[in-house]
Amino acid sequence: MRIGKPQVFEEKQQVVYCVNVASQGSNETLWYAIQAEHAALLSGLSDAALVALLIPAMMRGEDIHLEGTISAKLHYNLSRPLQKILRHLIPSLHPISIHADTLDDGPATRASGVATGFSGGIDSYCLMADHFFGEVAPQYKVTHLLFNNLGTRSEPEFRERYRRLLPLAQRFGLPFLAIDSNLDHFYAGPLDFQQTHTLRNPSVAFLVQGG
Repeated sequence: MRIGKPQVFEEKQQVVYCVNVASQGSNETLWYAIQAEHAALLSGLSDAALVALLIPAMMRGEDIHLEGTISAKLHYNLSRPLQKILRHLIPSLHPISIHADTLDDGPATRASGVATGFSGGIDSYCLMADHFFGEVAPQYKVTHLLFNNLGTRSEPEFRERYRRLLPLAQRFGLPFLAIDSNLDHFYAGPLDFQQTHTLRNPSVAFLVQGG
């Protein structure tokens, strides 16, 4: 599987992050879209695409070749420990190698934002009680809320649920990112959402690590 360099462009009041994906003789595009006002949060690294496509590549038994730059720490963890865990949980996966044009040791300072998924369920409120309303060190206090569409909702349902949750985010006084993607397309077949959401959702964290 060959993953191209990330391309970022604005379209219809959204910013789109996309990569070309060449696999099994076909060329497709993986994309994420967020509101244009949050464009500064996007990372120029290929980390998000690597995290998103690791399981599909392992299912196909294809080594990954990235034309962009990825975190050196992420390269190590996805090349070694994580693959062993994934193969234990999903025995049909194959071990693969990961190659990138450039490895990045990371910025001298971390971005200051703290993001969490927010679906309006009990887990969301427990997290906000601990990491927003409760006594929490500034570096762990939530600054951004995320609502991801990575394979469980149709486009109309995704937009409607976001619209219903938006007043809550406004009461908290926090930015609320609606992040849409076609990632589910790459998980077609036996890779259902419940088995794979623990890598689908972190791909969004790497997407917005610029902030």
